[in-house]
Amino acid sequence: MSDFDPLKWWLRSREGIDDAVDRDLERSCTRKDGYRSEDEARAHAAMNGMSGVLHAYHCRYCDLWHLTHRKT
Repeated sequence: MSDFDPLKWWLRSREGIDDAVDRDLERSCTRKDGYRSEDEARAHAAMNGMSGVLHAYHCRYCDLWHLTHRKT
């Protein structure tokens, strides 16, 4: 996958304490697999029988694609 390190990103871009951003980053990047493209993320969902259940979205933090249950 990617060499993206959420902690390094957080430290580099942090201007002040923002608990909402901290929770969002943890939920978005550190707990989820990242995919290089939307097609790759959708293919992973389909291979696991989760097509239509999991939806791909582009992450603003790591620039990868993740899967979520929320419709995007």
